Amino acid sequence: MNETPNRLTVVIWTVSLGILTSFTAGSMISVADAGDDLLLTVVAFVLSSAVLYPVVVRNWERWAREQPLVRIVVYFAPLFFVMVLLSGLVHLLFGRWGVVTTLLETAVAVVTFALTIWLSFYGGADLVRKYVVRKLDVEW
Repeated sequence: MNETPNRLTVVIWTVSLGILTSFTAGSMISVADAGDDLLLTVVAFVLSSAVLYPVVVRNWERWAREQPLVRIVVYFAPLFFVMVLLSGLVHLLFGRWGVVTTLLETAVAVVTFALTIWLSFYGGADLVRKYVVRKLDVEW
């Protein structure tokens, strides 16, 4: 699967991952009304796509060696599960609504997005896999 990325392929991956990111963050961050929710989702899409495009281009060799379904799972699984877990913790500690909750959930989304980028594009998933294989003494 080692291919030279063309602009269309990178844009498709960037938009797809941006949609996953923005819909996940938009559904996790508490806001006052539906208009704010839509705005939040659009802003998250634009910002995440702007960050993802150069990351996908720079790390295409690592990214392209995996099958497309594996790429999606490695990206979306930590994004979703960590965001849900930490957002739930914020709700338990600070309640479901309010400025503090919204700010903390936004921070959770940003940190989770950074973690997801590290796992997906900078070898974090490989390190996690090696650690799990070593600890569980599994043949890989």
